[in-house]
Amino acid sequence: MLYLRPALAVLLLVAGVALPALTQSKKDPLNDAEVEEVREVADQPIERVKLYMKFIEQRTDAIDEIAGDTRIQNKPEKLHNLLEEFTRLVDELQDNLDSYDETHSDVRKALKELVPASQKWLVILNMPPPDQNYDFSRKTAVEAGESLNEQARKLQADQDKWFAEQKKKNKDAEKSGAP
Repeated sequence: MLYLRPALAVLLLVAGVALPALTQSKKDPLNDAEVEEVREVADQPIERVKLYMKFIEQRTDAIDEIAGDTRIQNKPEKLHNLLEEFTRLVDELQDNLDSYDETHSDVRKALKELVPASQKWLVILNMPPPDQNYDFSRKTAVEAGESLNEQARKLQADQDKWFAEQKKKNKDAEKSGAP
């Protein structure tokens, strides 16, 4: 029993240090006000997509501003953090798009804006000069952005096709007198 206590103490100490470090590295990119905004539009797919687009746009605007300003202190760290926030927001938006695809929620209106916006974001992500402090984060962000653009294009085509088929089915049902 005596040997278990020091081992248990070490285990608890390691867990006490490791858990906060893990949660900190996966910090939510949204502040409390943004989280509340997302909750308010939880049942409105188009508005939710547009809201995530707004948050991503804010991050890319900040990246653009920081990249062009030579007076900013801790520039590499700030760019690193913004790039990671961008990636997490894009991942969250993609999860939402997957869900809307599965449920056939009509987000075509938002996708018309998302496709060109995601292309613009990719240009901005590549604006800061190379720096080992954020190059990996940028690479990850660019990959996420490219994946989002591809997903949005595919979903837009899929939704256009699916809703056209539904419209045709409804017209055929009306012609045949089916309820």
